[in-house]
Amino acid sequence: MSTAIISPTQEIGYYRNVRTGLMNIVLGRGNKAKHTTAAPSRFFVIFPEVSPKWTGGTVEANADQLYAIGLGPKPQRFTVELANMPYQVRYVYAPHIGRIIAKLIGTSQELSSNPQHFQRVTGVSSRAVLGSISLTAAQARAIGFIVPEEQEVSVNDRIHAELLPA
Repeated sequence: MSTAIISPTQEIGYYRNVRTGLMNIVLGRGNKAKHTTAAPSRFFVIFPEVSPKWTGGTVEANADQLYAIGLGPKPQRFTVELANMPYQVRYVYAPHIGRIIAKLIGTSQELSSNPQHFQRVTGVSSRAVLGSISLTAAQARAIGFIVPEEQEVSVNDRIHAELLPA
């Protein structure tokens, strides 16, 4: 099982104040809007997708980014256990080369495999010449597909490393 961290986002507006040289940041609209200012160097570390050449605009911010810029409370973490997501593979036996051609659905990965190895890993009958099968990540790796390793990584490790104390 792998773990995912769910973090909702909110849209914030920003512009560079020419007089002070600071970034003015606004969360929300009307009377309920929250305002703050930040040094441009800090703003661009927290929001690396924003170009320093832009003088204003909007950007999606998650709870960690809002906390780092001073617009939100300390974020709460919700961890969710994800089921082992199956990988769909279509395969066909190619008699002219004596191998099984397998394609991982949803990617551009296609490979040629020894029929005995493919049948041993997947459990497919030796008489099957064409079909589709669901595989776990371990089975897909054993056949030779490149699938991501399961690991816990926070989306905002860069923010925590550069701005927030450990």
